[in-house]
Amino acid sequence: MSARDPADLLSVVHPAVRRTAIVLLHGLCSTPDELLTVQSALRSSGYSVHPMAIGGYSFDAGAPLQRALPYERWLDAIEARVKALRTQHDRVLLVGISAGSSLALGAAIRCGSDVDALVLMSTTLRFDGWAIPRTRMLLPLAFYTPLGRFWQYRECAPYGVKNERVRAWIERELRHRKVSRAGSSVLGVGHLREHDRLIRHVKRNLHRVQCGSVLALHAREDEVASLGNLDILARGLRCRAFRSVVLHDSYHMISIDNDRQQVARETLAFADALAHGTGEPGIARPLPLRRVPA
Repeated sequence: MSARDPADLLSVVHPAVRRTAIVLLHGLCSTPDELLTVQSALRSSGYSVHPMAIGGYSFDAGAPLQRALPYERWLDAIEARVKALRTQHDRVLLVGISAGSSLALGAAIRCGSDVDALVLMSTTLRFDGWAIPRTRMLLPLAFYTPLGRFWQYRECAPYGVKNERVRAWIERELRHRKVSRAGSSVLGVGHLREHDRLIRHVKRNLHRVQCGSVLALHAREDEVASLGNLDILARGLRCRAFRSVVLHDSYHMISIDNDRQQVARETLAFADALAHGTGEPGIARPLPLRRVPA
């Protein structure tokens, strides 16, 4: 039997790991590709990993126009997945990046004790990063009045990425496609409005998150959301254990930027602690080196 045979892997994976399900939630109008490095690390260790594509939230490559559904529908989809996973697993961990972190928090509020823990990457409950213009305060006019009917936001450099090689790769992708590993080239007002509604819901209800432990990963140089978002989490959450890790060589998209291997290690260590019931965040362990797209 080959060393890479999945059956061989299952024979050496601890039962507690096999009984832990992990749901991955990417950013707004994007794809699960944003979390491929994390997904690979978790699957290689034997976890049951479930990247989600959510109707009206995720980028739909087959649709001529990206149409948003109400954020409640996004949470409905996650709740259904969590309930299905609970029938076959002892624990469920939600991992989200950017708007996916808001989704993870919203799902934890909705699902209560069915969600055991959260990993929140680049949480954006307040848009206050160094690249956010002051005119953003006018966006509610676009979100909630007819003025924004035809408005859309077009992604531009640095695309949430500090690594210049990865940034150039994203730019090349967006010349030929509507989406890159960092997300859609354009965000319509519908998606942005529903994300705004989700953020407002989450901030009002942070105290209702019941899961026992939360790990928050955030870049010091995040151009979209400052470290102040960690303070919002620390003050608002009532979980038993809250740990934050500040990364020093990335922008917003930490899962594909310079610190991506540390992000994967921290997430894996946190999942291990959850699976084995140690109650501690754990020590991030080394991962195999992987080729970075260029």
